Amino acid sequence: MLYFLDCEFNGFGGDLISLALAGEVGELYLARPEDELNALAGHAWVADHVLPFLSLPDARPEVMPLDQFGRAIQAFLAGSPAPTIVADWPEDLMHLMQCLIIKPGQMVKIPDLTLRLMSASAYPTDIEKAVKHNALWDARALRRAVRADHRI
Repeated sequence: MLYFLDCEFNGFGGDLISLALAGEVGELYLARPEDELNALAGHAWVADHVLPFLSLPDARPEVMPLDQFGRAIQAFLAGSPAPTIVADWPEDLMHLMQCLIIKPGQMVKIPDLTLRLMSASAYPTDIEKAVKHNALWDARALRRAVRADHRI
């Protein structure tokens, strides 16, 4: 089963803000609560281009503390035989992997997982209503772009 990943984070190398997986069947969209986001040292670009678009009518995240993202990912992937996660940026994969670690030496239980980093451009997209820098819309656009190129 293929899942397309996008994350939004607080500037290059910054803390995770939101994470989305757009699957062949089903989607997961997680965002940190406002109090956690307010505690981050914000970047002006992120404040202008990411935070206003975290929650949209066609892309509303499940809001939860960052330390709960791993359990949400675990539940989402449960029962998915050999999932493959596709991303177009290395930091997205890094943030996903960090979410799976729940404490020193322990990670959530997930099926055997394959990661695939692809050089792909999610935008421009022909998806109506797509909003750039919303993690769910970006994951959907990546799914569309990769599928349109028949690369997977």
